[in-house]
Amino acid sequence: MALTIRPFEERHVEAAAALLAARHARDRAREAVLPAAFESPGDVRPYIERLAQRAGTAGVVAERDGEPVGFLLATAILPVPTQFLAQFYPPRSMSMPYEGHALAADEEPSLYRELYAALAGDWVRRGFFDHFVDVPAGDAATREAWDSLGFAREITCAVREVERPVAQAGRQEAASELEIHQVDAEEIDTVTALADALWEHHVLSPIFAPYLSEVAAGIREMALGLLAEPANAHFVAYRDGKPLGMDTFVTSGFSPPLATPEACIYLWQGIVYPNARGAGVGRALLSHAMNWAQEQGYRWCTLHFYAANLAGASFWLANGFRPLEHRLRRRVDERIAWDRA
Repeated sequence: MALTIRPFEERHVEAAAALLAARHARDRAREAVLPAAFESPGDVRPYIERLAQRAGTAGVVAERDGEPVGFLLATAILPVPTQFLAQFYPPRSMSMPYEGHALAADEEPSLYRELYAALAGDWVRRGFFDHFVDVPAGDAATREAWDSLGFAREITCAVREVERPVAQAGRQEAASELEIHQVDAEEIDTVTALADALWEHHVLSPIFAPYLSEVAAGIREMALGLLAEPANAHFVAYRDGKPLGMDTFVTSGFSPPLATPEACIYLWQGIVYPNARGAGVGRALLSHAMNWAQEQGYRWCTLHFYAANLAGASFWLANGFRPLEHRLRRRVDERIAWDRA
């Protein structure tokens, strides 16, 4: 059957919603924690409409004999250098979000290669060399299609059951000496110092995530805003009055709606000072926080971690979290912009 790839237009929204809802149903068959509501085209349609109408969005639709069998939408990311978003997206990036793509069930995932090829040439011509795509963690065939294009895992969104006990291991006598308190805006200096320690950890090998001095003021302002919201929670572990670590939680997280379970809290920051690691501080904080979350009526907790964060990834995965969604990244060699010979 003849395959045609054409620009995404408003008339394609309905078909794209049907494809995305069907993809979500398949995703839920692999990971039941995903919200059931998005198996309805009517519930996913607003997300596609907003994405398609966003300034800087481009997309394509694949048709076989006139029938839509796949779509891909991408939006330009142009963060202001002083904004928090600049920590995670380089200037002039293109992002293909979790809700921005789907294929029909009987299509080979290799069709994503064709959809990407139809869009990426224009991005590179305009100087957009960093390309991101969010994919379900359980869909190995889709990940393989993107891997074959040079994409690699950068950040993982993971989930755990709130009621699941946190394994208590290691130096429990040291952990028993801790005091864990929920802090407020009066402890902003403690909160920002621990947040700085987390960012500084991400700078280290092999993560190499930049910590931009230009965003420091914005990070403090963001922390104050989160502390001012009673539904959020910031837990700090102390020993002898000295802060050792922190877990912070926000009700509105950074996981995509289609990959956010119902009754879910988002673990925004988890950090233990380097000189306090290995003594059970992180587990004690997580256990305390999960008890709080269960009391608040939450059933699930999500977070993100860098794939290259050796210590962080191993800690979260060993303590009940499992991958839910991956952000993959490709960096195009920018020399293509001037090597026109």
